[in-house]
Amino acid sequence: MLRYLLIGLAAVLVWLIALMPLKAVMIVAGGASAFGYQDVYGSLWHGRVYGMRIAAMPVREIELAVNPLPLLVGRLSAAWSVSDSSVRGQGQMAMAGDWMELRETRFNASLERLGVPVFPGLDLDGQVSGNISRLELDGDTCRSAQGTVRTAALTQFAATYGFQGPDLAGQLSCREGRLVLDFSGMSDDLGLTGEIEFDRSGYQWSLELQTSRAELADVLALGGLERDGDVWRRQGSVSYGQP
Repeated sequence: MLRYLLIGLAAVLVWLIALMPLKAVMIVAGGASAFGYQDVYGSLWHGRVYGMRIAAMPVREIELAVNPLPLLVGRLSAAWSVSDSSVRGQGQMAMAGDWMELRETRFNASLERLGVPVFPGLDLDGQVSGNISRLELDGDTCRSAQGTVRTAALTQFAATYGFQGPDLAGQLSCREGRLVLDFSGMSDDLGLTGEIEFDRSGYQWSLELQTSRAELADVLALGGLERDGDVWRRQGSVSYGQP
């Protein structure tokens, strides 16, 4: 009898949680001070968050469909989609304290949105697309990362100077507890390899570009790359929201 009573009480509790507005859940989870949003509308099943700051930059609208069951153990689990002029995406997420997991995630963002610095001939409206099958972060520690990132930005850059450039492809991984993206691309005229290492405040990057195209020398030097024969190198860092 007690068993059925507990099952019934649990079902009622889940039902009550499911009826809660999304705003109430966000307030319990930490509110605007924790998530940096402007306002929240709708239910757990279909809610919208406006003006939330992601990587220190506001996103116009995020749609959430929250699974109520994990809320019973203090975990937020939801399907999400992001809509903004410079970034779009969708996927599955789970959060509890400093722990976060992304699954089945797809995104598309502009180079400018990602904080890529101004470079002669590089179109900052160029797009970066990614697919993340799984990403698990525990505070500053990367637990698991499987995903790919692609961009045609270097192809477009090369085309402005009249030659063939490569598409860039990258792989996400965890390296000594840090989230890292290794990327590369190669064509007859231009080759590039590099890596990006992420943390909570931003990311550090380094790249090595190889080309024998003499007409690029002034452009690459103006862009801050240092030359060693046909090899050009540069490294730097970006704080989120501050390109």
